[in-house]
Amino acid sequence: MNDFEKYLTETIDEIKTVLLKKNADYDLSFFKTYKKHGILSSIIRLEDKFNRLENLTAKNNKAQVTEESVDDTLRDLVGYGILSLVMRKMERNQ
Repeated sequence: MNDFEKYLTETIDEIKTVLLKKNADYDLSFFKTYKKHGILSSIIRLEDKFNRLENLTAKNNKAQVTEESVDDTLRDLVGYGILSLVMRKMERNQ
């Protein structure tokens, strides 16, 4: 396994772990919201994260909430994308 494959696998595993934990903590809130509002709920959550990423990477960033890093925000973006794909698969298979 080369370095790219190693880091890719590691990153995917991290995101999977976070998604499973957050879904347990938030009582599957993403899925409930998606069922109620459809893909629009994904767009809104992704847009919020893109805005956060833009703010975190701005040259004059004076973020007051320091618990969320650029990496955390990128993980959330990937996570919401995966959750959206899962919901779409579940809808097609019902």
